[in-house]
Amino acid sequence: MNFLNPLFLFGLGAAAIPVLIHLFTRRKPREVRFPSLDFISEVNQSEIRRLRLKQWLLLLLRTLAVALLAMAMARPSLQGGSRGGTAASTLVALVDVSGSMGAPDAEGRPLTATARRVVESLLATLGPADELLLVPYDRTPRPLSEAPIADAVRLRAASQTLTPSASATDHAAALDVAARALTASRALNRELFWVSDFQRTGFGGAPAAGGSGLEVPPGPWGTSRVYLVPLDPRSRANAALTNAALAPAADAGAAPALEVGAVSYDATSGSTAQDFALEARELASSAGDAASVRNGAAGASVPNLSLGRGFVSLASRGEGRALLPLSRLPETGGEVLLPDDALALDNRRVFTSGRSGTLRVILREDGSSSPLRLALEAGSPASGLSVRALDATQLAAGVGDADLVVIGDVERLGPAELQAVLDFHRAGGGLLLVPGGRADLMAWNELLGTLKTAAMAEEDAAPAGAAWRLLRAVAGHAILDGFPARPGEPLTQARFTRVPVVRAAAGARVLLRYDDRHAALVEAEHVLLLATPLDAARSDFAISGAFLPLVHQAARVLARGTAAPSLYPGDAWSAPASATWRVEDEAGREVALSVETGGGAARAVSAPLDRTGLYRAFADGRLRTSFAVNPDPREGDLAPLPEASLVAAFPNGRARVVRVGDDLAARIRQARFGRELWPEFVIAALLLLVAESVIARWGMAGLASAPRRTG
Repeated sequence: MNFLNPLFLFGLGAAAIPVLIHLFTRRKPREVRFPSLDFISEVNQSEIRRLRLKQWLLLLLRTLAVALLAMAMARPSLQGGSRGGTAASTLVALVDVSGSMGAPDAEGRPLTATARRVVESLLATLGPADELLLVPYDRTPRPLSEAPIADAVRLRAASQTLTPSASATDHAAALDVAARALTASRALNRELFWVSDFQRTGFGGAPAAGGSGLEVPPGPWGTSRVYLVPLDPRSRANAALTNAALAPAADAGAAPALEVGAVSYDATSGSTAQDFALEARELASSAGDAASVRNGAAGASVPNLSLGRGFVSLASRGEGRALLPLSRLPETGGEVLLPDDALALDNRRVFTSGRSGTLRVILREDGSSSPLRLALEAGSPASGLSVRALDATQLAAGVGDADLVVIGDVERLGPAELQAVLDFHRAGGGLLLVPGGRADLMAWNELLGTLKTAAMAEEDAAPAGAAWRLLRAVAGHAILDGFPARPGEPLTQARFTRVPVVRAAAGARVLLRYDDRHAALVEAEHVLLLATPLDAARSDFAISGAFLPLVHQAARVLARGTAAPSLYPGDAWSAPASATWRVEDEAGREVALSVETGGGAARAVSAPLDRTGLYRAFADGRLRTSFAVNPDPREGDLAPLPEASLVAAFPNGRARVVRVGDDLAARIRQARFGRELWPEFVIAALLLLVAESVIARWGMAGLASAPRRTG
């Protein structure tokens, strides 16, 4: 047992007051002997002993009552753990501020508002020697300080700024920060407070049942206390937009249309699909007409005129797609909207259009139009790719304005164009290499060796009547989204009768293969080598349904870093630092840029893009490109990881669940210092005083009613 207010133990000295009163008020009577009373002295001795015992008992009760009251004021408690309750404590508060925390609670406020109240309750438990590390997190942990601090004013001010972001959730990264902070602490009491909706998708696809579903990083969990504070939204039924991109047009005169994808997370009841309304709107500059945008004038982007309306059909849990006809093609970009539901964040998706919304692709090949060129140009500009075919004399001058350089069926690159391609790559530009029948293996291997990609040899022919298939070598790569998911499955039914012998270099990765000896798609840094014959004599791949989407997705990944038509919140935009860049968000706010040097080239890199919307990048004052930032659709799945899985991930007995409605401060003090016993001490003192009163009055009634003897 220990005491929370030990100074009040000096009050135990007050227990001597009844003793002192007894001693100072005690009077010794003067003895006068009467011979006639000697015969009753033996009778009075027994009564005197009884009265004396009663007086000592009353004195004891009064003394104990005063002592118990003094101890109650010192707040005695049973020890809460193996650590000393009066020792300093180090606390780490992980507070989830990801996009899902913007969902409203039962009172209609975002979950982060409830999280702020929890942090306030936590700050109320801090003692003078206690320290706290506040760690707001979404996809990236952002600790308030490098180490736990005791500055309550700074902590309280930071807690009031907790608001939901647009980013996805990464619980593991935040838990790793907490583990390191608690490990570095030398305090006897170490505590983790985890405030979150514990969104299941934030655990990296952890299973919802069976096993813990969570692997905690190494840390002092066996000697630390873990408090899990789950926050529940008003509803978990939600629909989210997953895609919005201009559909490739069948011909130049076709009406524009928007491909829209959505997903339902229990947004509908029953097995019947439900239609959700869609509306597309144009995003235009509030500063004036398009000329202001072309001249680089700053201006906020605001929703303008409606482009079209439609519906998407969604089942209870599943995806849906719709083709939304547009009244016209927006100049720079637009947005598509869903009706409000459990999470407003994923009900809006931005898309780019026009020349500024396309990726500039430079194609270098010999001969007439090839299947590669036809695939790259298919659906432009709605495909998001703008292709320029250049010859040997134009390539060196044209790469400066490119997002991607594609080298097709050429024998070899001349010295000037080879140097231009290598400089473009060193500056972070993407290269798609598709050698064909004209390729000079010695020249190509020199280029591939410089790029640390692969080495090629002469072709092998399949046995008579046999053919190779294109197989996956990895799972989950952005280039292969939408293709068969399991490694070893054919990507397409296309047949290959002759294929080059390609072996990946050290550090490169094979994405597609024909067999263990023949690689088909090799990835290195900012480089893709597509070693698939495209002529009809060696394969029918060029006319298969997989060829065009594979080429388009490879181009997007190399040029933008993702096959998706937009970036996610927290991503960074970059471009070769060959011009003076300025990037603005949808409201016209300028985004911080820095120049990073690597591999002998410099790139302009933006700060993490925290806000969703349409961004514009200006090169030397002229609008160069626009790009969209949209939330990760997985953030719309509000299903939590079961609490039993969370508790089971920590050592037995170290983690406990605390509800928002509980008295958090009392629970923390009880665990940190033990259960306070001052109510029991007060009750015991009152009982002693009652017993003292009863004993003091015991026998008085008989004395008062006894007859007095006179004269």
